[in-house]
Amino acid sequence: MSEDTLIRPHAALEWSEAGPRASGADDVYFSSENGLEETRAVFLAGCGLPQGFEGRERFTIAELGFGTGLNFLAAWDLFRRTAPAGARLHFVSLEGFPLRRGDARRALGAFPELAPLAEALIEAWPAPRKGAHRRAFENGRVMLTLFQDEALPALRNMEMTADAWFLDGFAPAKNPDMWSQAVVAEIARMSRPGTRLATFTVAGAVRRALAAHRFAVDKRPGYGRKRERLEAVFAGEPRPGVPSPFARLAAGSGPVAIVGGGIGAASLVHALRLRGRQARVFAEGGAAAGASGAPCGLFTPRLEAADRPHVRATLAAFDHAREIYAGSGAFAGEGALRLAKDDPARLERLAPMLGEDFEFLAAGAARARTGLAEAGAGLWMARAGRFDPAGLVNALFGSTAIVDARVGGLERTVSGWRLAGVDGETLAEVETVLLACGAGLSAFSGLTGLGVERTAGRVGLFAPPDGLPAAPVAWGGYLGAAPDGRLLVGATHAKGADPGSPREGEAALRAALAEAFPGLAARLGPQEDSWAGVRAAFPDRLPAAGGVPDERFDEIWREHARGGPVPADVEAALRPGLGVLGGFGARGFAHAPLLAEALVSDLCGEPSPLERAGRQALHPARFALRALRRG
Repeated sequence: MSEDTLIRPHAALEWSEAGPRASGADDVYFSSENGLEETRAVFLAGCGLPQGFEGRERFTIAELGFGTGLNFLAAWDLFRRTAPAGARLHFVSLEGFPLRRGDARRALGAFPELAPLAEALIEAWPAPRKGAHRRAFENGRVMLTLFQDEALPALRNMEMTADAWFLDGFAPAKNPDMWSQAVVAEIARMSRPGTRLATFTVAGAVRRALAAHRFAVDKRPGYGRKRERLEAVFAGEPRPGVPSPFARLAAGSGPVAIVGGGIGAASLVHALRLRGRQARVFAEGGAAAGASGAPCGLFTPRLEAADRPHVRATLAAFDHAREIYAGSGAFAGEGALRLAKDDPARLERLAPMLGEDFEFLAAGAARARTGLAEAGAGLWMARAGRFDPAGLVNALFGSTAIVDARVGGLERTVSGWRLAGVDGETLAEVETVLLACGAGLSAFSGLTGLGVERTAGRVGLFAPPDGLPAAPVAWGGYLGAAPDGRLLVGATHAKGADPGSPREGEAALRAALAEAFPGLAARLGPQEDSWAGVRAAFPDRLPAAGGVPDERFDEIWREHARGGPVPADVEAALRPGLGVLGGFGARGFAHAPLLAEALVSDLCGEPSPLERAGRQALHPARFALRALRRG
């Protein structure tokens, strides 16, 4: 097991009447005289704002050095006061030493005119886990994507084009890595002709690095005690991206069809709605008719003790989903316990790697937290909890109409795709089709090339013999209080689509319960009700979101997969206008909202909410590329 930590160290601060000061860099976060006015003068006006918002449907600001979030709040405040109605703001930033939530609240308290925005930011403040974290404000009109990592790896993991750059790291003499030639090269990579840049420093090395990467640089009068500052405009040509087998789904503005009625499809509808876009949804049986229709579910993260791209992505997905569900009457975020089973030392080592919302509990503390006398040691997951699956699905679908029909086939047309019913009739013709139909993905394997593994499962509802537990518990199986006051026990696992009879399911559930709670299993009365569904997973047990390989994918990428050069012609590598979201297994509700946000960000040509490495680790083309490498 890797002992790599997934946590970035918190900023070490020194406080005075002037505000916070970073101990390590011996530098301030903002001017003690008037930090907000300095931000407005140096960064907002320095990048030509608010004039730059005029006539723009979307504007993207990128920043080096998130710090207290003051620059973000100032940009948000200006945008909401001056931008055209319907315009949207993306703010993409990075931070190597995140502030604690309490420190951010204290620092931002110095700016009462920003108090409502500051409180919204503080409520959504991410844990200091490495990777990308997206938060939506004002119903998606303002999007913050915060990369928590060192500057260069964070920039190399960004996929976007910025309209403006705020370079607000600590002074170059105290933090040279943030101002290196390699960092500036990444800034240039994500700039377009006319992209504006502003910074407080006029250091010669910074001016030379910007000029070397095709920025036209000008010194301007500084703010307050600072004599000068810099403004720059990117004068280079757009830089084509390096061809990749994991290309993002091509942007399109035409009609979208979604196939599926579960959490994946509902998350796609939600992400499109945030952007003012509609979709036609086709789902046999309607909303939550499949695996998303269980009477109750347990929302938990995928746990893995390694700092790897897919681990960062799935933990970020868990956090993102928790933000989406917060406040919903269909979600009870009371926390949950993961039992240690035979290796409590593993979970004890894992807890500090994951962050402060994970806590190892010895057996006594676990019993007190859950109210279960037989509970053993385990990992307390403070942001986990029970949820109503159908309630969350319906909340995300909102008022979107769902066509109760099974899509029997997809046919490529000149302008997109034709969706055919089971009898061959035309259901719709659209530019883009997004497949989010769970186990139903197997019907489209000829188009997607994805091998879907189906697993049937059953949960049971019982009268609680000793009252309901104070918190849900997972150990391979799980138990918790169902919304109707009964005890929910889950879940069986049977390969294929047949979950077996309710009686067979009850026997399997009792056996699973007896592994962790033998006394409770012995006292449990008859099963009063049960529910069965079919989960879908891919062979590596990771979900997938993105475009799918075309017929020529193997031909184009075979040589590169075996160590050869990157091909020049990759236009036919992915099927145009066809995306997949699925393979969630038992964690659809933890992973679907962020991966849907990523897929829709691709479709809308927006900054990705995922690190590049994480997006690639979850790309559907990974299976085709692995097959080519194996030969």
